[in-house]
Amino acid sequence: MTTFLSALAGKAAEKWLALLLLPGVVYLAGVAAAVVLGHAHALDPAELQLAIDRLAAHPGASSAGAILLVAAGVLAAATLAGMCARASAVVVECLWTSRGDRWPGRLLVRRRVHRWQRADAACEAAGTRAELARAMERREAIALVRPRRPTWIGDRLHAADQRVYDAYGLELGAAWPRLWLTVPDAVRAELLSAREAYGAAFGLAGWAALYLLLGAWWWPALCAAAVVAATAWIRGRSATAVFADLVEATVDLHAITLAQELGLTGERPALTREVGDAITTTLRKDPPPDPHRDPPGAV
Repeated sequence: MTTFLSALAGKAAEKWLALLLLPGVVYLAGVAAAVVLGHAHALDPAELQLAIDRLAAHPGASSAGAILLVAAGVLAAATLAGMCARASAVVVECLWTSRGDRWPGRLLVRRRVHRWQRADAACEAAGTRAELARAMERREAIALVRPRRPTWIGDRLHAADQRVYDAYGLELGAAWPRLWLTVPDAVRAELLSAREAYGAAFGLAGWAALYLLLGAWWWPALCAAAVVAATAWIRGRSATAVFADLVEATVDLHAITLAQELGLTGERPALTREVGDAITTTLRKDPPPDPHRDPPGAV
């Protein structure tokens, strides 16, 4: 038990260092630059050098007690900044995954639906398999199913629920807690890792919000906010896609085990060619190919 607790404490310290302390120290450096330089001397290294020299010449700069006190204050302030960023991340996640029931969310949903319908019409009008593949790629870049959320991230999470229901008639919200108990540990580890990457993207967005606030006193912080926000959005889309795909894959591979645990089905059938074809069609969740269309690669 002592070894376990020591390992757990080590992991907690690593997460504290990576998620709160180091980004918080960088943010505090930006705060210091904002206080010293402001908008007027935002990129003036000479002004910053003068401020450092004045600080070094202060009588307390050579006191060990003062240095220790300042270091403790910096650690506390950096941790506090990290906690504020995490709180901001929760707000950002709520916005990016909102249902769009209110304005302006409803406007964004209608715009996304209009774009998706045009892409869907292009799929219907495709004359060859190559044209259909390109049209489906454009449609899926908007959403895998008819949009119901204001953002791509919200729609990708919704699509996982919708696709599972359309394929199996399974309510994912009701089945997931039971399914989680039946999957192997390796599957849980992959899901937890994907969920952690998903949360880290929102954590970046939380830092972007803090840098945006700092931009009121030091304009270079606005540039930092834009870069961090763009990185958070790109990582968020990627992490959401991976997480949603893993959720669907978990259902595809292990929902039958859940059904067997609940006593809803018999033994698994033997793997034949017909069963293999059925599995492929089911996992792709696409309609069967039209025999009248051109073969893949035809133009």
